[in-house]
Amino acid sequence: MFTFPSLEWFQELARLMNENDVPYRRLGYADVRWAVEIQPSEPDQPTHLFVFVFEEYGCESVRACEAGAQPEIAFTMRATRGTWEEMIRNIQENKGPDLQHTLNYLTLPDDPIYIDAPDFLDRDLFARYGQTFQLFFNGAIQVPTTFSG
Repeated sequence: MFTFPSLEWFQELARLMNENDVPYRRLGYADVRWAVEIQPSEPDQPTHLFVFVFEEYGCESVRACEAGAQPEIAFTMRATRGTWEEMIRNIQENKGPDLQHTLNYLTLPDDPIYIDAPDFLDRDLFARYGQTFQLFFNGAIQVPTTFSG
């Protein structure tokens, strides 16, 4: 069982991606450094920041950073813990997201997931590799998950 949010939970998604690159090869390579920020839904919850390095058809690394860190990345997907949990539960319960829980749907109006990037070209990497990110999160179907606090 893996706890969300945790480094181990995201490392399991990376392991699944790296062990089955066939669907990623169909989408095309993705070379990008990016992050997920899980903001508190409740005042007593901490902020979590995870940085990913995708190269070609796999995830080369995942690491946790201190909240407020400024890692060298193209963009950050920012949302509350409640938003991330709802998306993950929906993916798991439906064996893939319904239309209201895809990354595309959740980010298009910049709410509830905001794509924070220093410039338009870096932000465009989210759109360019969007299906790869969705497939990565769809790996949650195979990750037995408990949700902390």
